Amino acid sequence: MAVPTLKTVRPFLVRMHRYTGLLLAAILFTAGLTGSLCAFQDEIDAALNPDLFRPGDPGTHSDIDSGTHSGTRPGDRNDVPHDLSYLLTRLHDQRPAAHINALLYRPAPGRTIEAFATEEGTGLHPALETELFVDPSSGTIQGMRPAEGCCLTRRALMPFIYRVHYSLDLGSTGTWIMGLSAILWSVDCIVGLLLTFPLHPAIWATGFWSRWRKSWTIAIGRSSIRLAFDLHRAVSLWLLVVLLGVAVSGVALALGDEVFNPVVRAVQPTAPPLAPPQPDTPPHAVTLDQAERIAATYTAAHGDHAPPAAVLLAADGSTATFYLFSSNGLSPSGFGSSRLSVDLTTGRVTDGQIPGQGRAGDLVLQIQFPWHSGEIAGLFGRIVICISGIAVCLLSVTGVMIWWRKRRPAKTARRG
Repeated sequence: MAVPTLKTVRPFLVRMHRYTGLLLAAILFTAGLTGSLCAFQDEIDAALNPDLFRPGDPGTHSDIDSGTHSGTRPGDRNDVPHDLSYLLTRLHDQRPAAHINALLYRPAPGRTIEAFATEEGTGLHPALETELFVDPSSGTIQGMRPAEGCCLTRRALMPFIYRVHYSLDLGSTGTWIMGLSAILWSVDCIVGLLLTFPLHPAIWATGFWSRWRKSWTIAIGRSSIRLAFDLHRAVSLWLLVVLLGVAVSGVALALGDEVFNPVVRAVQPTAPPLAPPQPDTPPHAVTLDQAERIAATYTAAHGDHAPPAAVLLAADGSTATFYLFSSNGLSPSGFGSSRLSVDLTTGRVTDGQIPGQGRAGDLVLQIQFPWHSGEIAGLFGRIVICISGIAVCLLSVTGVMIWWRKRRPAKTARRG
């Protein structure tokens, strides 16, 4: 019985790599270009819209609250945000029809508070989801924009680019397209690696490594098509670990519940959900401020002493999910941020995740977004992801160039 070798399967791998690359070229170019921008999405968005992201002078607002609500008051501590209950009350006073879904209430220094709300009673079907920007010193809305705005104005540009990146701005259909493309790209990364191996000698022989070393180099001064081939091969090798990680994490982010999470849990051990401690007091309703303290106390007991900086609010008002546990309002490096849900009707922790804790499967699941965004290594990681996005564009273009160049002699021969 013949045993398949790299030499015998190479023609099949070449065709597979060629046609997979052609199929994905446009999608990968789009994902790479938008992904390189999304690595610095907040900074670019803030530069384009400083009037939204930079707090105004507190003295310029004429509708600052007179101090009738509980929590931090304007002028008391301008260096820290208000209590959650105060902020929500201020937002409701200014936009009574808005239902707040998410609130990034402890921003980085020099940045506004961001809130996402669904406008009710506007007569729009579906309701318009709106992003609000709030001055931290006063709780006053200083600007707003549609969260799903389109397309190339300075207000809508970065949110639009982000939507194109994860869904081609096609909703759930686009998310499936990107997820399936990420699966094909993951496989193609391995196929591309195998195609860089020399056919002789065997991988365990000394001569293999000396010959394979040439695949990592770029010959300058040769023909344009040879330069394109060297760029295509060498860049993919130097960035293989990063690109393969981005491809796999792309599957996780697009098709997590549908594909990635079940597969990981089937092959890797995962820890059971966090077992919330049972307080001595009976279940009772808690305010949002009390729920925040419960979440902070719980995560501190598990080793994460940073306070929560953002919250998701259930539409029915029953649950608050705190995330972005950070002392400076920025996403932490490493495995990311804790996430904790508190039932506002009972005061009990119902669900949560502490980064870096759990079994092998939990760590695999936790690392996907930090790797994809580059936040796993802080600013350096984001720079690498930005460069990798540009490299994906380069690989897409050079791949098509190589295919087109190799296609021309075959067409000429047939015509002759």
